[in-house]
Amino acid sequence: MNNAEFTKLRGWITQILFVFLAMLHIISGIWGSPTALAFRHLFLGSMMIIVLMSRPFNKKHMVLSNVLDFTMAGLVFVIVIYVLKDLNAYMMRAGLPLISDIIAGTIYLLILLELARRVAGMPMVIIAVFFFTQNCVAQYMPGFFRRANMSYTSMIDFVFMRTDGIFGMPVQVISTYVVLFMMFAALLEESGAGKFFIDFATSVTGKSKGGPAKAAVIASASFGTISGSAIANVAGTGSITIPLMKEVGYDKTFAGAVEAVASTGGQIMPPMMGATAFILAQNVNMPYIEVAKRALIPALLYFVCVFFIVDYRARRLNLHGIPESERPNLKETLKMGWQLVIPLVVIVYLMAIGKSAQYSALMAMFVLVAITFFRKWTRMDGSGILRGLTNGVKDTASVAITAAAAGIIIGGVTNTGLNLLFANQVLKISGGYMFTTLILIAVVSLVLGMGMTTSAVYISVATIMAPALVKLGINPLCAHLFVFYFGCICVITPPVALASFTAAGISGASPSSTGWTSFRIGLVAFLVPFIFVYEPVMLLYGSAGEIALVIVTSLIGCKALAAAIEGWFLCELKIYERIMLFAAGICMMIPGWQTDLIGAALFVASYLLQKRKSERGDK
Repeated sequence: MNNAEFTKLRGWITQILFVFLAMLHIISGIWGSPTALAFRHLFLGSMMIIVLMSRPFNKKHMVLSNVLDFTMAGLVFVIVIYVLKDLNAYMMRAGLPLISDIIAGTIYLLILLELARRVAGMPMVIIAVFFFTQNCVAQYMPGFFRRANMSYTSMIDFVFMRTDGIFGMPVQVISTYVVLFMMFAALLEESGAGKFFIDFATSVTGKSKGGPAKAAVIASASFGTISGSAIANVAGTGSITIPLMKEVGYDKTFAGAVEAVASTGGQIMPPMMGATAFILAQNVNMPYIEVAKRALIPALLYFVCVFFIVDYRARRLNLHGIPESERPNLKETLKMGWQLVIPLVVIVYLMAIGKSAQYSALMAMFVLVAITFFRKWTRMDGSGILRGLTNGVKDTASVAITAAAAGIIIGGVTNTGLNLLFANQVLKISGGYMFTTLILIAVVSLVLGMGMTTSAVYISVATIMAPALVKLGINPLCAHLFVFYFGCICVITPPVALASFTAAGISGASPSSTGWTSFRIGLVAFLVPFIFVYEPVMLLYGSAGEIALVIVTSLIGCKALAAAIEGWFLCELKIYERIMLFAAGICMMIPGWQTDLIGAALFVASYLLQKRKSERGDK
């Protein structure tokens, strides 16, 4: 076979597995899944083969890639059959593995690490290998890593044959309901929901100053509910919003940065916050809908601050909106697509009344398919439905591999209690001070994020360092959301800012300058996690009055921060005025009457100074 024939074969294999997994999860969701270990082996084995077929070892040397990838795919298939052919006997051998089990586990582990390198980067592989190896040579390790060794056989048994390592909680979450949510999201996008959200946002904000940038913020927040991926959001909405922003007068760097920051917010925006949020919910032993509810205020503050920034930039540049003839009509847009919101309402309602995430996602899919038949432009035929379902499986593949590789890390650190020792060490390095500990964890998350996905960063850091925050008395949800936020915003943090680089490719701006501008625009995302750790009322831990006060003061704080970041309020800001407004914003966002009073005083003083300058016509 030549390379073209191998490429065609790769495509056929992936399509067959896409359909197989889509049907497997729908059937399992309706009638129940088989034994947990069997289901996870079928799921992960299929995902590994999908990644092997869709991401060649080396695209420049396809002959070598075909040999390696098809060999590894064959080995994965054989290992899955080996496990499933006598599953009961295999499970009974846990703790006393045969030599064939060790060989199968070793091969499986090596292939998984190679696939983790392809989808999550070398940092993930290095961390996984370190913690696996550390258990085997612990007596030779320095400092708190030193302990009694575990045999290589015991480690393979632990991470491969049980449901504690590779097939542990992250893969369990991904395989049971995250994949269903991804299938629902892909179906929603196939139905035209992405276009509806963009048209809706443009019709609402297009008339105002700098309307396309505001539309990008709203569209990205909406589109994030069906994507959960910053880069996918940039590609999905940026191809429309970035050219519009440039057309009305925003420079290409700012246009790309706005889209990157807004799209990144999709991962933190309820009701669907991406795959990582489901793993977070499992980690804190909380229903996903509860996590989404408590994460709402910080997410809204993020988008409100970005919205204010683009508004101030538009006012400073005296930009205009989109001409009426070029923007969608709001009434017509709602008339054509309002029904596409129904499945999102269904999914939130079902989870709110206590239905499982798996059931909620399935019902939402059925409702979505049904309502699309009421409009010609949303109607999906059999091929469209199948394409949506298989795209959802495809979008889950890299997350599944990341979760499985993270299982090696989790197995390595929890098997010997190393995670608790890490927590103690982090506290020792930080001197037990909460702020120092938070800074340390934020930096580690951002550094790891240079070469890893959000889910990889979150799982790795949360496993090792979140216990340190909990030991300091921090609410577990606050601790895990803190790590989650920094795992998300690493894609707009230089020097490696993947969402910003993607947006720069669309806008034609410098990736580096777009990255730094994104960092500046998204600054609130770096501040909010510190605030809700110190004052959990922002996560709805408090009375109705306290929560209402936090919402009001935080919105004012966002306005002050946005003005300070952009350098414009009622007119151009002097440096001391920017400092005053920045301090006002921080104080207003920190819950507590003392900080609110200080922030309000600074905000009012800044407003009066600006009003006086504006009336005099000062620049």
